[in-house]
Amino acid sequence: MKKVFKITIGILVIIIVATSIYYLKEKPATNVEQPPIAVGKSVVGCYEVQLGKDLYSLAILSQAGKAFEGTLRFKNYQKDSSSGPYKGTYIDGILFGEYSFQSEGMDSVIQVLFKKSPDGFIRGYGEMNAAGDRFANLNNITYDSSAVFELSIQGCQSSQ
Repeated sequence: MKKVFKITIGILVIIIVATSIYYLKEKPATNVEQPPIAVGKSVVGCYEVQLGKDLYSLAILSQAGKAFEGTLRFKNYQKDSSSGPYKGTYIDGILFGEYSFQSEGMDSVIQVLFKKSPDGFIRGYGEMNAAGDRFANLNNITYDSSAVFELSIQGCQSSQ
């Protein structure tokens, strides 16, 4: 009886060790930190839209209450591209923030709006002030639903 008990315990130990080794080897190694997928009321995550050969991404890296921080990337095919920090507020389904970037050797900051949709975010457009960096009238914003920044499970491709 003791011999059967010892054999059974030995087999169980071998199975547990083999299973542990198998599952530890199956975990993919990731060196690049990606924003998490948006869950619930949080909008943290990576959203992308492909327009022809252009790839645009909105990565919301953190959200604390109404404040958010992230990055915008406009990767244009055969044209100047830009990327930089995007910070602001998220209130009533609207991301309202300032996008800081460098283009043609100059530092720029412009207002950028996005409206939450069931599939992600839709960029807002409207008449800009004379300097071209602020919306002239926030009551006259239109949203281009033909270009939805959708949540990306793989993370932002344009950051690679």
